[in-house]
Amino acid sequence: MIRNYLKIALRNMRKQKFYTTINVLGLAIGVASSLFISWYVIDEFSYDQFHQQADQVYRVTTRWGDDPQTDLFATTPPPLYEAIKAEIPEVETVARAFTWNHSTMRLPKEETENKEEVVFRETKIYIVDPEFLQVLDFNIIAGEAKTAFQDLESIVLTKATAIRYFGEEALAKGEVIGKTILFGGEQAPRHVTAIVDPPAQTHFPFDMLVNIHYGYDEIGELDNWAWNVMHTYIKVQEAVHDSPERLAALSDKLQQIADRYGKPYMESNAFGPSSQQMIFSYELQPVTDIHLHSHLLREHTANGSIATVYSLMAIAGFIILLACINFMNLSTARATRRAREVGVRKVLGSTRNMLVIQFLSESFIFSVIAVVLALGLVEAFRIPFNRMSGKHLVFDWFDQPALLAAIGVGTLLLSFLAGSYPAFYLAAFRPVSVLKGQIAHHSKASQLRNVLVTFQFAVSIVLIICTALVVQQLRFMQQRDIGYDRENVVVIKNDREIQDQWKTFKEALAQQTSVMSASFTTGLPAQPLSTVRDFRKEGASSGQGIPWFLVDEDYLKTLQLTLVQGRNFRQDMASDAQGILLNEAAVRALGLENPIGETLIKNAGADDEERVQVLGVVKDFHLESFQYQVKPLALQYYRPDYLSDFVAVRIAPGGLPAALAQLESSWKRFEPENPFVYSFLDQDFDTLFNAEQRLGKVLGVFTGLAILIACLGLFGLAAFMAEQRTKEIGIRKVMGASVSHIVQLLSQDFIKLAVISFVIAVPLAYGVMQQWLANFAYRIPVGFGIFILAGATALLIVWLTVSYQSVKAALANPVDSLRDE
Repeated sequence: MIRNYLKIALRNMRKQKFYTTINVLGLAIGVASSLFISWYVIDEFSYDQFHQQADQVYRVTTRWGDDPQTDLFATTPPPLYEAIKAEIPEVETVARAFTWNHSTMRLPKEETENKEEVVFRETKIYIVDPEFLQVLDFNIIAGEAKTAFQDLESIVLTKATAIRYFGEEALAKGEVIGKTILFGGEQAPRHVTAIVDPPAQTHFPFDMLVNIHYGYDEIGELDNWAWNVMHTYIKVQEAVHDSPERLAALSDKLQQIADRYGKPYMESNAFGPSSQQMIFSYELQPVTDIHLHSHLLREHTANGSIATVYSLMAIAGFIILLACINFMNLSTARATRRAREVGVRKVLGSTRNMLVIQFLSESFIFSVIAVVLALGLVEAFRIPFNRMSGKHLVFDWFDQPALLAAIGVGTLLLSFLAGSYPAFYLAAFRPVSVLKGQIAHHSKASQLRNVLVTFQFAVSIVLIICTALVVQQLRFMQQRDIGYDRENVVVIKNDREIQDQWKTFKEALAQQTSVMSASFTTGLPAQPLSTVRDFRKEGASSGQGIPWFLVDEDYLKTLQLTLVQGRNFRQDMASDAQGILLNEAAVRALGLENPIGETLIKNAGADDEERVQVLGVVKDFHLESFQYQVKPLALQYYRPDYLSDFVAVRIAPGGLPAALAQLESSWKRFEPENPFVYSFLDQDFDTLFNAEQRLGKVLGVFTGLAILIACLGLFGLAAFMAEQRTKEIGIRKVMGASVSHIVQLLSQDFIKLAVISFVIAVPLAYGVMQQWLANFAYRIPVGFGIFILAGATALLIVWLTVSYQSVKAALANPVDSLRDE
């Protein structure tokens, strides 16, 4: 019997090639789109799941007030580590990690093939406690977690870094363990003790890990509860993780540590008596939640967004629904073509259940063909999708039985979702009526089709509006006045290589014909705001934590910042070493009515307490994404420091290759053994909007596909309606109706549905986008014009889709349609 069902299904598909093509193509595009989005979503949810006992690992964060833009840190102070070890026995292991400056690495000559020194520049180095890999194992493929940092000179590499240094052959033979790398400017030997191979799905990307006890004890043992620089991770006992009550008790112990050590330190060293009233706590964050739920200060990298993931899941669901609606609409609209078949089968003894199975079998065949075609589309467009989404998705269909099983189950669900209503609808025909040709008008089915078409275009209009607003917001962010000129600025990663000779190096740069100005600084736009200092007015009991840069006298000129009050630093005035420039936000935060000449205390009560005088006020400029308000900023005169620094160089427009060659030549004169590493300020700034750019591209593509699916269904429906009204059109033409009148007649019902869809879509899209735009401190206004444009676009799409079939029907010779009358 099943064989008979399949034969009938294939025969009907061959007879109705046009509608078969529309159904299969719509379902295939829908399935392919959903597979892409589903794989993207699975990838997002898989972050940090690869660690052993990942569900027992938490990151400790710091809440230092109630403003999420300035007071929530992904980091903690150094002494918290010892406090947790001593006072919270429920914690099995605790370990810290903190980022270090960029460093130049070398391979000893005797370990290279040509016996020449090989130099590398590393930017992702972390200093960690010896227990680190016992908390986060990062998929160790060589060495052991317990012994990886047993020696002070230990260094742990990722697999990619090991290949970069020693080659794949050495790694495959197990020859990398024990190799030596000369670390930093001191060329201190470090020995490789372990290799890890973390997947891309981690919130903590790195290339190298080194032991904190080899040269960094001063930082690790610093008793400063106000310096949030350490990323602290803990692994709790399994019983604690499984018990919400015990986990809450552990959180209470963290709060007790904050109250016992943190607040008293703040009171005596930083904030004075007001620290007792401030919100200050240490909080737990599951490591598997970080990527999608954490956007704190001092994150390792920019994390994903759970809102974006949910939005993409909704889009995937809608696209599949649109494809299924096409199948339902065309199947029920063509019901009269199958009515006699149903009647004959019932007369010959077929039950309703048998007919339902037959029609579901047809739906299953459609679904199987569509899924196979969708898999081909996914493989064909995988690379473009990866490029667009920033992912590296690989579809190993046959190496993952669970994936194939999921696709099989999905195919069954798809066939049932698309075919269930048509199957029950067709099987319900009464044989006596259909064999007499007395088929009712089926107004309920027609109404349902109208509802489904309305739903299709409501979804499409919502997606059009959302995509347009995302693109507008992105364009706004890229074109908004950010307070400085980011074009033609080269950023050299100095990292303290050039220190005492920094003025001489600037003079050498100034002699280059392509250099307009240059500035040494510890901070630039698009770089992390990791250095904060406490500032307060003289006599004040509490201060304000403000991001703090060291800059020289050419910083304002190089970035083309605007000085709104006072003066800039002057190299010939020694007193300017105790001067400071503030931005307008800092002036407001400190409550300075007449800031010029005001004396401020920097880090009151600390070892580096300093009195500084306000020399000038700089117009606010954006250092971060537009999701954040411009933060207060303090600029102090540059001096070589322990902080990583940069050389910002403004070059003349045009002739970029020659300019870079001149900069590299100057660098090599001063640092012949260190590589010349640079970036462009405009590109660095654009990376702040990577997430929004990817979202705009993904939304645009899948909105287009959703519209295409809806149009395919509408095209088929319009063709069928025109076919059904062939005789009516012939009579009207004989009676004198014009082509335009016929087109209007056949189009007006669909236009009405599009208008209704627009009315439904506008409030939905408005609510969704208002919520999304609320994530940005600086955003576009949502004007009504975008809705009118989206509605007009939708109407135009509907009219163009329907009009082709309408014009085709209107131009047909009425003699052909009325020949048998």
